[in-house]
Amino acid sequence: MRKRILWILVLVLLLAGGLVWAQKAKVTFFWALYDGLTEEYRASLQDAFMAANPSIDVDIVPIQWDLMQEKMTTSVAGGQPPELCVIGTRWLLDLMSTDSVLEVDKVVSKKTLDNIAAGAMEAKIQGKLMGLPIAAGARIMTVNNDITRVVPKTMEELRAEAKRVSKPPQTYGLIMPGKKHTELTDFCYYLYAAGGDYFAKNADGSWGKAVFNNPAGVKALQFMVDMATKDKITQEGYLGLTRMDSHPIFYEGRAAYVMIGAWVESAMKQANSKFKAQYVQIPPFAGQKPASLIITDSIAIFKKARYTKEAGQFLDFFYQDQWKAKFDELVGFPPVTVSAAKLPQFQSPLYQALGQAAMTAKGWPLIEEWAEVSDIIWDANVKAFLGQMSPKAALDEAAAKVNRARGM
Repeated sequence: MRKRILWILVLVLLLAGGLVWAQKAKVTFFWALYDGLTEEYRASLQDAFMAANPSIDVDIVPIQWDLMQEKMTTSVAGGQPPELCVIGTRWLLDLMSTDSVLEVDKVVSKKTLDNIAAGAMEAKIQGKLMGLPIAAGARIMTVNNDITRVVPKTMEELRAEAKRVSKPPQTYGLIMPGKKHTELTDFCYYLYAAGGDYFAKNADGSWGKAVFNNPAGVKALQFMVDMATKDKITQEGYLGLTRMDSHPIFYEGRAAYVMIGAWVESAMKQANSKFKAQYVQIPPFAGQKPASLIITDSIAIFKKARYTKEAGQFLDFFYQDQWKAKFDELVGFPPVTVSAAKLPQFQSPLYQALGQAAMTAKGWPLIEEWAEVSDIIWDANVKAFLGQMSPKAALDEAAAKVNRARGM
């Protein structure tokens, strides 16, 4: 009889343990594969959090940037969103229109939020913080000082020096991705440098009709086409190379200039680059003021996910200096937390250049249709590179398509 009672007690305990195990919270995090991030860091963060929080599992799912928006959209549409997802901040407008995201302060602690730099909170929309900033950085130019020590003051000077030092296939003057991919950054560098913009600004502050086909936009695209097709100073096969494909050519020491983000230093270290690099500003065209591009990414918290409270606990853990500062070092972005910004590793020439660029940088236009707009402008760029249309004709066609898509 005693044996039987003992076995029943063991069985009850096993069942109770199994019930606890079955109810264990699981936080899924769609994790963007930034340049510079390592698998070792991802796994260490995941393991450390679970060791400190044994009642919560976390699954940090690495996803290529070019696939992130589709992966996220499919998950949300299918009713199985992750708890957390790294997003381009501009995606929030679409997510908010479907009431898909949770206000950050609903689950993230005040201590963590008070440590976020106010300037990084681009995701504060209509007074509500709808995404937690994970990365914010202006774009700069990096110079291979083994090839040239010229720091161009204008785009025209950049073109002249890149042409002088270009000796393909050993050395290229300038890296310029030409294959269509997620971010249309390169056209933006030249557009902003020419004093241009994407849309007119209405009196109420909203975005109006497309203006990227005005003289500034045409000048920017014509300049790019001329460098690639006439000067031939860009990397060979540029039309078949995305940013991820083409930047390693610079890391190898085979290009003089590259317009790039804050990850450049960590990516060069991982590539074992041997040359001396100099971090400078992207120059404007003659007669224009400097204006770089600044990009912010955020972490969205999805309303319909099951474990949002536990997701907040993970974010509080991740945003400690021990982990977030290391993330910032790896990807090369300036820290978004006040405490990390004071650490000695963020007082280098790279971070000084990034800080200077941020003073005059502009972001993408925050509109719901931005992904479609970017896609249309990319098509125009490719048509111009291939010689199918002149830069003016390609941009005029693109502007008309964009205006129609936006109901204008």
